[in-house]
Amino acid sequence: MSVRRVLLVTLSALGCAVASPAATAKTRALLVGVSEYPGFPAEKQLKAPANDVRRMQGALKSRGVAEADLVVLADGVEGTAGSPTRAAILDGMERLAREAEKGDLVIFYASGHGTRQPSRTSLKVDGLDQVFLPRDASLPGAEGPRNRFDNVIAGPDFGARLDAIRTRGADVWFILDSCFSGSASRAIGDGVHDKKIELEDIGLAASTAMAPEKASVLTDIAPALPPGSGKLTAFYASQPNETAREVALPPGAPMDKRVWGSIFTTALTDVLKRAPALTYRQLIVETGRVLRADAAFQARQTPSFEGDGMDGALPGSAAAAAGATWRVSAGVLHAGQIEGVEAGAIVALYDSAAPAAEKPTGYAMVEDVEATRARLAAVKPGCVPTTTRCPTVTTSPTLKQAAYARLARPAPPAAFSISHPRPWPGAGAPETAAEARLGKGLEAALAGPLKDRARFDDAAPTLVAWMTADGFRFMPDGLDPLAVEAGPPAVIPPDANPDTAAAAITRAVLRARQLSRLQALASATSTNGGLDVSVDVQRFGLDPATRQCAFKGTATAVGEDALVKLCDKVQISVENRSTRPFLAAIFFLDDGWNMIARRPTCPIGLTVSDRMEPGRRLVFEVPYHPRAILAGRAPTTTNGVFVMGVPFVEGETDLPALCALTGFNDASGQASRGDETGGLDDLIEGSTRGGRLPLESASLSLVFWPISQPVKP
Repeated sequence: MSVRRVLLVTLSALGCAVASPAATAKTRALLVGVSEYPGFPAEKQLKAPANDVRRMQGALKSRGVAEADLVVLADGVEGTAGSPTRAAILDGMERLAREAEKGDLVIFYASGHGTRQPSRTSLKVDGLDQVFLPRDASLPGAEGPRNRFDNVIAGPDFGARLDAIRTRGADVWFILDSCFSGSASRAIGDGVHDKKIELEDIGLAASTAMAPEKASVLTDIAPALPPGSGKLTAFYASQPNETAREVALPPGAPMDKRVWGSIFTTALTDVLKRAPALTYRQLIVETGRVLRADAAFQARQTPSFEGDGMDGALPGSAAAAAGATWRVSAGVLHAGQIEGVEAGAIVALYDSAAPAAEKPTGYAMVEDVEATRARLAAVKPGCVPTTTRCPTVTTSPTLKQAAYARLARPAPPAAFSISHPRPWPGAGAPETAAEARLGKGLEAALAGPLKDRARFDDAAPTLVAWMTADGFRFMPDGLDPLAVEAGPPAVIPPDANPDTAAAAITRAVLRARQLSRLQALASATSTNGGLDVSVDVQRFGLDPATRQCAFKGTATAVGEDALVKLCDKVQISVENRSTRPFLAAIFFLDDGWNMIARRPTCPIGLTVSDRMEPGRRLVFEVPYHPRAILAGRAPTTTNGVFVMGVPFVEGETDLPALCALTGFNDASGQASRGDETGGLDDLIEGSTRGGRLPLESASLSLVFWPISQPVKP
């Protein structure tokens, strides 16, 4: 099941600080299992949740969670604190909120039935609430609404209590193994059950509700949590259009010898027990791989996740390996140029996502990098390439068997060439002191943070460092600064010290370097069969009565290469013209080349529910009102859009998160439109949050349009 729209309301504001755990921090857990539903007919009863709770108990104990801190609410489980009714479950969560202390980890796990029902408010675009069914849930009574269950726990019920826990400074790990889709609850062959209730059971025809996968904007956002609140990590057993299942295992044994279990919980607890050092992200990636690989589960169920705590260490995983974990199959690395992988990089190989980084099974060098994948060549056994240069070998059982890889040594960086400072034409010679100060700042950047990444070259520079009254404007060589102002600025106040100046210059240059690489990648990647990106300009003009842009009026058609002016609106259309679903990330580029995420809403990243079905079209508009066009040093500037689409592969959980592309935004760009650390190089080095998807092909587009702007006097 998936409750993406539900639990997003519990996420705190961007940049919310989390205090370090106290020395006495503990892990507290509430484990819920609902197998018996007295209000439902016999065919709706479940067999796995009691065993699921026992499995979670064992897995958490194996990772050091004290038995006294594991509270159980489950029918049929020894030592339960009570029946898993709605009141008992919510009371248990409220008790955790009262007891939790700063630095604690609170785990909430529930296994049982889930469904959808008409929303209690008009805020949900799909018209449905996603709900969990406790033991006392029942079909609608005579007095209540005929199309809603009685005694359910809806997303806002969970969200309010999770927020109360996090406000105490405790982190939350929220796990639901149930299904919130809307089709039949039935047996599928011998020993396989779907864990869901169909909408028709409550008198609601599925055709009366909008599709759950239809994109919607969450409007019932909860207030931002205060600074110091805990992080959230949420795991879900399946997607909105999928089925969560329970299975009797092993499949070949007589039924009276089998043991029932929900396949997600079974895989999750198996990984928890056998993998000593994991982050939450590594856990969900490995759990998804186990689900797909084990034929006994008889399903390609797709777990999902969200939250800002995905890269933290699990309980008992203080030594969890940090950084990106990429999948490998048959010598192919399922990550490529778009994630910053470069030829010459060395990766450490592993048979699973679990082993600690210092114990790889071998090493390989990256070769023949494509947009979304790369071919690996095995390093000669016994040679350690992190400390010396090693030869590669043509055949390697270690590489053939490897399932995962982590970066061990980045590729030698290619230097980005920059001119020595040049005064902006027509602005007059800068003061000697100012010129010296800016020159020292640029030299400090190239000798410090930009060392081996950028170098001086006045003959054929990639970027020209134009000096302005505010600092620098780094523009591509060949652009006439008297005609167009384009490229990232580095604003350096007169009282800035060399370190501050170097930091501003570094951010601007790395932003330019990142965009240059993305542009080369987009030029080399075909969009045939993927996403179609178009940009249209609509001209509205000024309303003579209000002297404001008449964006509600009728637009005039504008030519394809027209210069965008005040009161124009640029419409960006992204359409999936392929025959398969796509995930699409869309970034707007302002005149300082800040990459502003329009989709996804960073730092959450894309999830399966964001997929674009074949034929679906997304439209984004950029209105150029008076506040959007400021005076510059040339009569024109540029804006743009970068779109990356990747095919959605059912059964994969390690989806790409490209929010790191906003990591080099300047202060104004971050304050108004983005707030994410990292960048394309961080994707190389593996410090960026986000999973990895085995991509078959990619659709990339980078489009710019010229804008008329007034010139500063």
